[in-house]
Amino acid sequence: MERQATSIAVPYVTLRNRTKSSTPSDYYGGSRGQLHTGICTVSFSPIWGLDEIAGSIPFYIPDEAIELTDLQEIELDKLYSEIAQFPDKNIGNIVIYIHGYNIDFEKSCRRSALFQRALGLHDRLLLFSWPAEGNMLKYTWDEADLVWSVPHLAQFIEEVGKRAGNCKVDLVAHSLGARGAMQALARLAYNKPATTILNELVLIAPDIDSEIFSQELPVIKSSVNRITVYVSENDSALRLSQEVHGYPRLGQAGGDLNILEGVETIDISDINTRRISGHLYHLFSPQVIEDLTQLLHTGEAASKRNLLKETIHNDLPYWRMKAVE
Repeated sequence: MERQATSIAVPYVTLRNRTKSSTPSDYYGGSRGQLHTGICTVSFSPIWGLDEIAGSIPFYIPDEAIELTDLQEIELDKLYSEIAQFPDKNIGNIVIYIHGYNIDFEKSCRRSALFQRALGLHDRLLLFSWPAEGNMLKYTWDEADLVWSVPHLAQFIEEVGKRAGNCKVDLVAHSLGARGAMQALARLAYNKPATTILNELVLIAPDIDSEIFSQELPVIKSSVNRITVYVSENDSALRLSQEVHGYPRLGQAGGDLNILEGVETIDISDINTRRISGHLYHLFSPQVIEDLTQLLHTGEAASKRNLLKETIHNDLPYWRMKAVE
């Protein structure tokens, strides 16, 4: 059956500056700005010929054109009003998604829509787009802008939790965005100790100093029901980050694997991530997507998810994702 073009709408919160452009892809820049909210619409159009072979080869090739086609700003109060209606919809937990470094606004919309579609999180996903530059050479700029964004992120997480009522809130953060999530939760936990803020905290390929995370963990653990960390020894982006900072990253495995009590660590080193960097497996690896889907839809612990095998490291359990034959 021939695939049809589709579109996905994602509510967003961003701290980016407005540009003078009216084009959706250029509407926001990479500089710090005021908080803006809205809905971005992303279209998926199959590329004839490629969509027939993309699934049969071991590496990723783009089999569809993904484009930010529309953007509508809405008032923050309206977004919060819609969040307050989530318990009545009975469609599952709210999921906040935070992107990583080198991501402009357009790409943050495209990736969040791709993640929403892959995991079936329709009408449940909220994008938090902090002012990353979208430039590989401005990593330190992004680090500074992420730190600047942390108080705003902490406030947003807290407000979503308040407005959601008895609907649980999960947070998924990728790469450098995971560092912002850690800092925001630590900030909230210090201010309100022993208060549960999130249901699931999922850190994917986290670009976080591994020892600093260990220091913050006792505080963060008190504010979430469960922490899951996805790691890989084949992540070239995190190897580069280690070279830059001088210390291992939490998302690395192999000799730098850091297994911590109270954290469900998922090592995906044995599977094909389908991308050269090995850093975007949550978007392009069918196995990782399936495992994340089980986690965010059913809330099953790692010990009960079918793609994982328990392993012991330094007397603590972690889980390796099984390679598909």
